[in-house]
Amino acid sequence: MSDVEQGCYQVMDDQKKSQLSLLDLPVEIFLHICSFLDATTVGDCLSLACKQFNEILSDDFIWKMKISHMCPHSDYPILPPAEVDELYWKLSCMELEKSISLWSEEESIKESMEKLSLKDMQASTIDALHLVHNGSICISGARDRSLVCWKLPNEDNEKENVTRINFAHNGWIWDITSVDDTIYSCSWDQHIKVWTLTESGLVPFKTYEMAAGALLSLAMCPELSLLAAGSFFKTVLIYDTKSGSTPIVTYEPHRGAVVKVVMNSEFIVSTSEDKTVSVWDLRTRKVINNFTITESFPMCICMQKDVIYVGDNSAKLYVLDPKKNFEVVKSYSTEHKKGITGVHVSPGSLITTSTDKTVRIATPTDPPRHLATLESSYGAIVRSDYLNGVLGVSGTEGIQIWRPKSHSNASFERANGSDNDRSFVGCNSSESDPV
Repeated sequence: MSDVEQGCYQVMDDQKKSQLSLLDLPVEIFLHICSFLDATTVGDCLSLACKQFNEILSDDFIWKMKISHMCPHSDYPILPPAEVDELYWKLSCMELEKSISLWSEEESIKESMEKLSLKDMQASTIDALHLVHNGSICISGARDRSLVCWKLPNEDNEKENVTRINFAHNGWIWDITSVDDTIYSCSWDQHIKVWTLTESGLVPFKTYEMAAGALLSLAMCPELSLLAAGSFFKTVLIYDTKSGSTPIVTYEPHRGAVVKVVMNSEFIVSTSEDKTVSVWDLRTRKVINNFTITESFPMCICMQKDVIYVGDNSAKLYVLDPKKNFEVVKSYSTEHKKGITGVHVSPGSLITTSTDKTVRIATPTDPPRHLATLESSYGAIVRSDYLNGVLGVSGTEGIQIWRPKSHSNASFERANGSDNDRSFVGCNSSESDPV
């Protein structure tokens, strides 16, 4: 090697030694760079790039600071969690950022979300609505006594597939819940019916024994294989889904009709026409609290491990703390003009639906920060469901679905143009009567 070549290689080696990488930066400078990046890039890319980055970004304080910058002058979450795993703050920050980015701008909603209209299959108000299979299937029950299974368009099917069961019940169908492919529906005919979800639609499986009065609400605890039902005649009935079709426990926590029940592995929470909320302990099988939270009528509940939300017919939202004997610790005005019919909470969003025909989306913070308002095409929203980023609302004779465009089929979009509002009228539908 000549002296000239040796000199060139020496210069190149010196230049390489003088160059800095991100690994060489002080932690403060590295974090300052991260502050300009979105949480998903930092969490899903940088934190997995190497062990050093992972150790730096595993500090919860970093994610708490990003949340505080996204939601200044507010607390997140709305109540402090009892237990926090190592990914809680990181995943929460990423979900919160996605929601704010999606819902804060009208153009972002148009670009990222599509709106589907499901109609002309049920001839009356749709009081029961339930999403299954990560939001790819919608099951609805109406006052015309029919159950409809809507399989939404996806990457495998360019068109929706709709099956309808006429006279699924002998009365208005009021609520639907599920565990995997087992679907439960209740009705004013005083029956709970069990259905199996198959490729061809819903297949009757069994009927639970007649209850005392119309059944208005269902809730499921898969861990304990328990099903709870609230009745018009003040009673809550509990069934063991692995045994017979008769209730294993009944109790009467209210002086009026039980309009809503939710449950987990420890408690059943119910609301009633008598304006009270009741908490029943599954372990002791006793009512541990029964109280009035408002002079208005509590219409809906969302129950999570560390927090419970109750919405009423005066458009107010109440927060109950299970760690404080289910006391009401906070309340908010949602700015709906009429009663709240549904509340759905995720790490990134607080969604409320109302009989004023609107959906309001806010951050799950104290206080909530309003992000967007959506409008239903089918009048007052009487029922809603939210699963895997898919939101469904129902009213008179129709259902509105908002879902991320990633859930739909690209070829379907190309074939039908770029309009975000598509109507499905059951053109590929079939009808059947229950056995």
